[in-house]
Amino acid sequence: MKILTKIVFCLLLTGVFYSCKRSSIPSKGSVIGDYDEDLSSVRLKYEKRPDFDSRDNKTVRDNPTTATKDEVPLNVNNQVDKALDAMSDLNKNIRYSAGYRIQVYVGNERREVDEAKSFIYSNFPDLNTYLSFSQPTYRLKAGDFLSRMEAEKYYNTIRQRYSAAMIVPERIDVRKSMQQNR
Repeated sequence: MKILTKIVFCLLLTGVFYSCKRSSIPSKGSVIGDYDEDLSSVRLKYEKRPDFDSRDNKTVRDNPTTATKDEVPLNVNNQVDKALDAMSDLNKNIRYSAGYRIQVYVGNERREVDEAKSFIYSNFPDLNTYLSFSQPTYRLKAGDFLSRMEAEKYYNTIRQRYSAAMIVPERIDVRKSMQQNR
């Protein structure tokens, strides 16, 4: 009986190994992932536009198949330049954007907020500070950051001195954020 169970076990084990075996082995020299199938029956077919105008037998330049590499369609470049200039003018008019500031201090002590402000000025002269007072609380925020990652660079150093510091989303001045040294 023990021999029969061993034989059945071996057969089951062999069946498991053969079922996990790859069904096709690539031939020598072939790359796994080669794909060979004719898809020409399902491809889109485009009609080639004539190179010549039938009325006066002149070459048609709007046919993309006749354009050479050296030819640059000037009207397209002029249109792109105009569009880029318009976008540049719009971007120059944008003054404020959603961004981040580091809230350095929140509290009731004027002396402590002045100390925090002087710490920011002395250690980070490129950061602008913003002090607000809403009776009886002072809030000191620093920086104009377009992304949270930019704020993280300064946040870690400030956090060592002021443990209550945190990054807060705020409306920022875009021009000031571009002036900060990174």
